[in-house]
Amino acid sequence: MGARALSLDTVVTAVDRFIPAALRKTDRAPLAPALDAEVRHVDTWSAGRLAYYVDTRAAGRPVVLLHGVDAAASSKEMAPLFDALRGERPVYALDLPGFGLSERADRPYDREIFRAAVRRFLTDVVRADGGADVVALSLSSEFAAAVACEEMSLVHSLVLLSPTGLGREAPGASAVLRAVSRVPHVAEALYRVLVTPPSIRWFLRKSFVGDPDPGLVEYAVATSKEPGAHRAPLAFIAGELFTEDAFQRLYTRLPVSTLILYDHDPHARFDRLDDLVKQNARVEAARVAPTRGLPHFDRLDATLEAVRKFWAQDPW
Repeated sequence: MGARALSLDTVVTAVDRFIPAALRKTDRAPLAPALDAEVRHVDTWSAGRLAYYVDTRAAGRPVVLLHGVDAAASSKEMAPLFDALRGERPVYALDLPGFGLSERADRPYDREIFRAAVRRFLTDVVRADGGADVVALSLSSEFAAAVACEEMSLVHSLVLLSPTGLGREAPGASAVLRAVSRVPHVAEALYRVLVTPPSIRWFLRKSFVGDPDPGLVEYAVATSKEPGAHRAPLAFIAGELFTEDAFQRLYTRLPVSTLILYDHDPHARFDRLDDLVKQNARVEAARVAPTRGLPHFDRLDATLEAVRKFWAQDPW
């Protein structure tokens, strides 16, 4: 979006003009569920009430799906996997703090609140003997990896889709966007500019080989309009959710079997993936091409084939 070429004063001035319209409250219907599944809730101390989707009609080791973190994230990002796996495994999909149907209260959002939410969910809701098979997308890979490193009993295996933290440069937004994200009211107005329907469609198009999934676009627009929707995404833009040197602190220490699926991603790099596979014998990688960060949308069959083959190596 050319943010690196803009001065902070320019961005603040432009966004400030948008504040009255951006912050105007309007009556709207409650946000609809992202998935066609039962919705339940769990109360947590640090993140408030969290929503999750569940289908436990099938037997077996539970699968836990964790969506990514972006301006308009939700469990809709995991819909293809949820729909494909329900009926053959118990499946859970968690709306992370500040996203989807989960509470979006005014509280500090940092990586610890997301790690704690995943830990609490696995401990008190899923409660799988021997741990769950966790599938995480993008930045949520860092949260899942941290929980696996801290409490191995909660995680039986990990599948990481286009994980962050494997590039040689620190991830995150430009310095201008990080600075603006810390200015009250201006930050919220900036968020409203970033989540207009054309903007959301433009950003999502970068993550698809072809046209973005219409349902994903539609739900992203809807969830971004919820009160408080700006809070967690602004923490993401400010860089509060990433783990410094996730390669060494998390991925090389992973104590559970881990599959990384990747190809090209406009938001993440995999420069150190080969090094990781060499350093940690529990980690393997498979390329799902052609994809651009959402392999389970662009190439669902290939993604499922790789995941099922990985799980079959050690089903219990």
